Amino acid sequence: MGTQLSPHFNEDEFRCRHCGQLPAEGMAPELITKLEVVRAMVGKPLIITSGYRCPTHNKAVGGAAKSQHVLGTAADISARGIGVDELARAAERVGFGGVGLYHRQHFVHVDVRPGRARW
Repeated sequence: MGTQLSPHFNEDEFRCRHCGQLPAEGMAPELITKLEVVRAMVGKPLIITSGYRCPTHNKAVGGAAKSQHVLGTAADISARGIGVDELARAAERVGFGGVGLYHRQHFVHVDVRPGRARW
């Protein structure tokens, strides 16, 4: 079983779905800290649908060439009973650099890039 990264997140939740690896430096601590805050705000566990992606997996799923997932600085999240818009508003309030809404797939992309990106 993987290492506990915070009270509610384990590194196994962030492993690449293709190879099972994590980035050499581990997941970005700022990402984990902000996810804990979002979890507290919405009052429900967050489901990590995608965390780290190795370059092979990132390409296979059509990820951006410079995806934050490859850097270990991003996660795609959902929460049972919480809509995409509400989850994205919480992510905005927490101060994530990148926030992307995926209504059709029912998840929100969050990342801790410097600067701001919205889609």
